[in-house]
Amino acid sequence: MDKQYASSFDVKQIAIYKAGDDSKPYANLSGDMCKMFQYFEDIFWPSYAATMVIQDSAENLISTMPIQGGEKVVVEVDDLTGTSGSNRGVYSYEFRVWNISNRVSTVRNQTYTLGLISEEGLRNEAKTVNRIVEGNTSTQVKKILGEYLGVPDQKMDVEASASNIKILPMKKSPYTFIKSLLPRTLSDKAAVNIKKSDKSKTKSDTNITDGPDAEAKTGTGTAGYLFFQTNRGHVFRSIDSLVSSTSSEYNGTPVQSGIFFYQPAKLSDPSLFRIQEVIFGREFDMIKKLREGHYSSILCSFNINTLTYDEQVYNLGDNWEKMAHLGSQTKLPEAQMTLSSIPSRVMSTIIDNEVHNNTTKIASVEDGGTGTHQYQDLQKHFLSQGLARAGILFNQQLTISVTGHLELCAGDKIEIRIPEQVSEAMKGESTYDPEHSGTYLIKQVNHQFNMTDGRKLDTVLDLVRDSQGIKDQESIVK
Repeated sequence: MDKQYASSFDVKQIAIYKAGDDSKPYANLSGDMCKMFQYFEDIFWPSYAATMVIQDSAENLISTMPIQGGEKVVVEVDDLTGTSGSNRGVYSYEFRVWNISNRVSTVRNQTYTLGLISEEGLRNEAKTVNRIVEGNTSTQVKKILGEYLGVPDQKMDVEASASNIKILPMKKSPYTFIKSLLPRTLSDKAAVNIKKSDKSKTKSDTNITDGPDAEAKTGTGTAGYLFFQTNRGHVFRSIDSLVSSTSSEYNGTPVQSGIFFYQPAKLSDPSLFRIQEVIFGREFDMIKKLREGHYSSILCSFNINTLTYDEQVYNLGDNWEKMAHLGSQTKLPEAQMTLSSIPSRVMSTIIDNEVHNNTTKIASVEDGGTGTHQYQDLQKHFLSQGLARAGILFNQQLTISVTGHLELCAGDKIEIRIPEQVSEAMKGESTYDPEHSGTYLIKQVNHQFNMTDGRKLDTVLDLVRDSQGIKDQESIVK
């Protein structure tokens, strides 16, 4: 059977298993019991989740099973895309029940909502890491996911990192510990910006620094990772890698095929790539970004081993080209560039390279060390850099609703086209907005399955990006 309507789908099974017995399903909810199923992923959530509205008028599963938490639920649907054949467009989702809410009972009928979470997400709540975690950051993340949560290697998308750690997590959950590593992790691609000794100076300006001779070092580079789970598996990748579309530059991945377009007028021929609704969120907030130091910040550090005080200024405009970008904009807009000339946030930290150094050699590469010490204190290379990189990711935000696209996951990139909001007489060669159309990163995915008569599947996407313009087309941002 081919896809007759853009939003049509076929339910193959919605199986619920009795707690403690995963050998065979206890009941199939795909008949008249499941009325609504919503699935969620987000680049800031370490596990995926879902909600399922159940109308129970005959089985009374909530009591006869009974549903008590931890039950396995498997949802398998066919979005009816592609050619005819087995396993064509079939997507399977596996969960564990973690709560029941919104329960309403009437005579011989009751409705309630099952709260569902991934098996790893539920298992994480009962696991703690209480051993020294030592070695390459990415390697240790893979070990924790495998040893504590049982995640197989093929379900891990972990980008290689250049940073190393030696930490006692002190009974943090696996997810909490991994999330604590995100701002301090440097990818292999970003590590090329780390130099043994950065002697560059800013111009003398007493408004910038209180350091000796009114001078400060210049911070460079980019940093920061994201950790989340999709239906494909767990993802631990740098922000630049998720943003980039080329593997050679930042270990990036290609944009999902197909261009999503918005047309206010409804045509008779439905399209799988038509945007049904567009809602713009906050596009930029200069006051917030200035206060949080996204454009420019100064890092005051004190090395407790050498008893030296240092200051380092980081300017986003000067490091724009060292980052991957979703749009064609080539630099910060003029007003933001001007405001970033003076750091708007002051941060302070303690530097300690010797804490894990058991040799007689100097650990710090900046103070005459050989660079052989494995555990460098790299705060100068990730504090300001990670803040700026994460901050500009949300320069443009919008939400779109499209017909069901189950192949899309959080962290994917898509191309969209939004109409030019001008009169017909003023439109140029293109009918699409050249600055707000283009490539966006999917922050959150919400697949909405309406299981009632006339089954309908919609996908709602929260999209973000750091710069304007369509790739391979010049942006007018100056």
